[in-house]
Amino acid sequence: MSAKKQLKLTARAFRNIAAAEDFISKENPVAAQKVVESIYKTAEKLETHSELGKPGRLAGTRELVLSKYPFIIVYRVRATQVVVYSVLHQSRRYF
Repeated sequence: MSAKKQLKLTARAFRNIAAAEDFISKENPVAAQKVVESIYKTAEKLETHSELGKPGRLAGTRELVLSKYPFIIVYRVRATQVVVYSVLHQSRRYF
C-alpha cells in the first residue's frame, strides 16, 4: 500500500460542489446533503488509493466516477498530494 497523500481541493472543486448542492437542494435538501457527503467521502479515499480512478481526458489527470451519483472527480496525483481540480456532473462539459 502506498503512503497516505494529502487531499487538496481547488477553489473550482469547492465551487462545483456548492453549485451541485444548491441545484439539488431546490428540489430535495436531504438528497443534496447526501450527494455532497458522498463526493467528500469518495474524494477522501484518494488519500490512500490515489490510483482508483482511470486516466483522465486531459493529460496528467485522473477521473473517478461516483458509483451512486452522476458525478466525476477530476484530480492529479502529486508526490505527496492528490489535487482535486473539478467535480463535474456527467452531463456537463469537462473543465
